[in-house]
Amino acid sequence: MKKGIRTSSTVLQSSAAALALSVAMTMTSGAFAQESGAMLEEITVTAERREQSLQDVPIAVTAFSGDMVTEANITRMEDVAMQTPNFKMTSFNTAESQLFLRGIGSTNDGPGSDPSVAVFIDDVYIGRPSGASTDLYDLERIEVLRGPQGTLYGRNAAGGTVNIFTKKPQQEFEARAGLTVGDYNLLNFRGYLNGAISDTVAGKLTVNIRSRDGYAENITTGQDLEDDDTKSIRGQLLFTPSDSVDVLVGFDHTDIDNSGDNRFLTNFDVAPVFPPAFVDPQKAEIATFGNDPRKSSHDEIQSSNKQLSGLMVNVSADLNWATLTSITAYRESESEWFQPLVPLLSDQSGGTGIYEVDDSAVQQADQISQEFRLSGATDNLNWVGGIFYFKENIDKSERFVTYWGPVAPVPFGDGDVTFNMSARSESIAAFGQVTWGITDTVGLTVGARYTEDEKEQDSEAVSNIPNTGFWGIPLGPSGSPYSTTGKGSWDKVTPRLSLDWSVTDDAMLYFTYSEGFKSGAFNSHTSSPLIAAAPLLPESSTNYEVGAKTQWLDNRLRFNITYFDLEYEDLQTWALVDFILVADNAAADVTGIEADFAVAFTENFTVSGNVATMDHEFTAGANAGNLLTRAPETSWSLTANFYLPFESGSGLDFTATSSYTDDFHFELDNDLRGLAPDVTVTNASVRYGSANQRWDLTLWGKNLTDELYSVHHIDGSFGGGTEIYAPPRTWGLTFNHSWE
Repeated sequence: MKKGIRTSSTVLQSSAAALALSVAMTMTSGAFAQESGAMLEEITVTAERREQSLQDVPIAVTAFSGDMVTEANITRMEDVAMQTPNFKMTSFNTAESQLFLRGIGSTNDGPGSDPSVAVFIDDVYIGRPSGASTDLYDLERIEVLRGPQGTLYGRNAAGGTVNIFTKKPQQEFEARAGLTVGDYNLLNFRGYLNGAISDTVAGKLTVNIRSRDGYAENITTGQDLEDDDTKSIRGQLLFTPSDSVDVLVGFDHTDIDNSGDNRFLTNFDVAPVFPPAFVDPQKAEIATFGNDPRKSSHDEIQSSNKQLSGLMVNVSADLNWATLTSITAYRESESEWFQPLVPLLSDQSGGTGIYEVDDSAVQQADQISQEFRLSGATDNLNWVGGIFYFKENIDKSERFVTYWGPVAPVPFGDGDVTFNMSARSESIAAFGQVTWGITDTVGLTVGARYTEDEKEQDSEAVSNIPNTGFWGIPLGPSGSPYSTTGKGSWDKVTPRLSLDWSVTDDAMLYFTYSEGFKSGAFNSHTSSPLIAAAPLLPESSTNYEVGAKTQWLDNRLRFNITYFDLEYEDLQTWALVDFILVADNAAADVTGIEADFAVAFTENFTVSGNVATMDHEFTAGANAGNLLTRAPETSWSLTANFYLPFESGSGLDFTATSSYTDDFHFELDNDLRGLAPDVTVTNASVRYGSANQRWDLTLWGKNLTDELYSVHHIDGSFGGGTEIYAPPRTWGLTFNHSWE
């Protein structure tokens, strides 16, 4: 076992202790809650494509109601990940989010690859990873389904899904406006307007405008880095021409403009690859800006922009014997960025460093999707079936420019290569699932999905500096320009079987077997035309899960626990090795325990949290025996909420959340330079609500202890590495006013 990583037995011992502590907290708190008349909020989810209590769903689900999102100041997907067992989110840049559930995810940003964790917004699948970084405002709920969801969701849900549901229009008038100010010159306006347009039409308009100075700085150019300028709008119309038909029409647009991320040089003493003569100049480069992780030194002006747009029509018709649902959607996205990946020179003409790699890209994507579902229920049956169609087109051009310094230990000149890529994918699927109430207390769920995927990618590598011995990163010293086309088609049946037993009205035991599937992928930045034209094998996952969902003391105490065993075949992996991006298929096993609890100590005091463990390793492939990436072996989150009422009817609402993440690896080879240390992050807020509930004022803070932790890492080929860090400690004031 590698240095700095706990053994499996130690992890399981610490996990058992954490679980025991959770149980003890819940059981102890019950005595307080029993006397208070308190009750936990019941959360309704649609994880099974029908409305159910969270406690009745025989799969592992973490759900956040709209009120929970507001109270916990959840504004980004990163906030959701911190409070969800075995959920990790990292980011290569603004346009490339990386979602990992139970150690399964993808870091490839090419157009010929898809995420392993699927994101849905209002039941619409989001094809590109950039859509995962949407603003979380005016939501009905968020559901995170952990483990393969290959039957009802299917499309690239081999690791799990994140389902985001916005609040729909209603006939009653409602409006809300909010203004947030904070450090780093944060200014954020949010608001929505909702109400009746006619007796059969209701409308809603939601806007979000945010600006903020950067958390970091380039001291050479004076440019602010990691700033924010976001504008988004969402509009919906709900038509109800009859009691049996609802038609929801929606559109949305988001524009995010900023300077991109600051990459800090670090870890030169952990595992230097080259002698000190080559490492010392890089260390000297750090000294020029005083070892400040929020500063960098290069002469480039960075940029990053992302635009997301979508149209959606959701029709629901009650046929008496069943409900017919049609979801038609079109989405498009455009991303553009310029950033130094390895900023080791103080200027391009030399400086003290060894080399610098600049990355710029433009990507455009559009998708159409259509789903038809038919669902119904009888006395002892619930069933759903449907078909799904998806088509996506992606064009991307990415340029890598390499500058070598005077002390470079390589006998070749600069490199400049552009990769032009165009990918087209098409998918069609048919699915069905039936839940049979065998008895009043025992239920059996059986389902399956058949998927056919086709994908094609045109790949071109162009040298912008002809007749050089080094073509540039990641084409490598041995590569050469090329133009080629690759095609692939795959099909898969992904079944599901669940058995649940309601031991009492408040306790359910369940077993679930499920499979997931993700289509084959193309390596988008490779040194070989043969590799560019040959797709990786599709991913497949098999999950065995045993769990219990329980409520105690008249719903004052909730405790759920899950054990899972996840077997992954042909996991698509990506790594930069000696200047070349290497793609491969691997196999992996992941087992773990996930537990969550909530306690209503009194009517005004609740505590909730979760604890999770994973024991994992690659079992086949180039990195067999290594731990998976972005997979902490232990994590937990604890949230406390206390409401202090005043006689006037107003009150103070206190909320605090602490989340712990164990150390984990960023790199497939488990190089210690890419070992992220364990970290505990604490957020808190205090909210004053007026007596008439028309306005409130919230003082909030995030990362209160100002922890420095990475959200992305790249190993340097000559020792050291570069890090992107999460935001520092921030605070702000938010004022909201409502009209009804």
